[in-house]
Amino acid sequence: MVASTPDRLEDLMALARDRADASRRVLLENMTDLFLSPEGRLSDRERALMSEIIGRLLHELEMEVRQALAERLAQSRAVPHELLLMLANDQIAVARPILQQSPLLQDADLIEVVRNRSREHRLSIALREGLSTSVADALIEFGDDQVVETLLTSHDAALSVQALLYLTEESQRVDQFQEPLLIADDLPRELARRIIWLIGASLRKVLLARSDVEPATCDRRIANAVNLWLSCH
Repeated sequence: MVASTPDRLEDLMALARDRADASRRVLLENMTDLFLSPEGRLSDRERALMSEIIGRLLHELEMEVRQALAERLAQSRAVPHELLLMLANDQIAVARPILQQSPLLQDADLIEVVRNRSREHRLSIALREGLSTSVADALIEFGDDQVVETLLTSHDAALSVQALLYLTEESQRVDQFQEPLLIADDLPRELARRIIWLIGASLRKVLLARSDVEPATCDRRIANAVNLWLSCH
């Protein structure tokens, strides 16, 4: 006979009072099952109680257990918000699946992590699908080239016009920004023209330094290539 939800909660409370590591692992597994199972039918009070118990236990559990919990809950839509935030702000090995996959994290949650956690946390957020312009702007404003490059080359983050203007200028300094910006669907034509000319200018320096071509000839060939690219896009 399967225990009722209240009976199961009583059993879980008994486990919570047992400080043995094995008991706490069993507790966490059972509570996670209740969160994820449609048969659980938890009331708001029961869900809040379980969230509070897990929150109290998280900092006492070893890394492997917290990682397993985060992986199980990463794509769930039944996780209490407070518990989700605890996992998202944990060490990156725990936080990574939550930051990359959780559909319940709000823009304000992600921006808070961007501003207060590590580069690895920001890289994980940059890999999320469908980032909003506000979160993308927060990542860009932080000024980490690796994070920005990851943002530009991953999925379909929405970039504001201000961010595109800034990154176009930054692409003079960071060559790796140029190609992903050029293929961005929302890049205005004038910014695309600006980037392609920047690429042409960099190419001109290389050609003049490594070959005997005349500057006028080099300029003409690069201009032809730039105009051809622009006519095709």
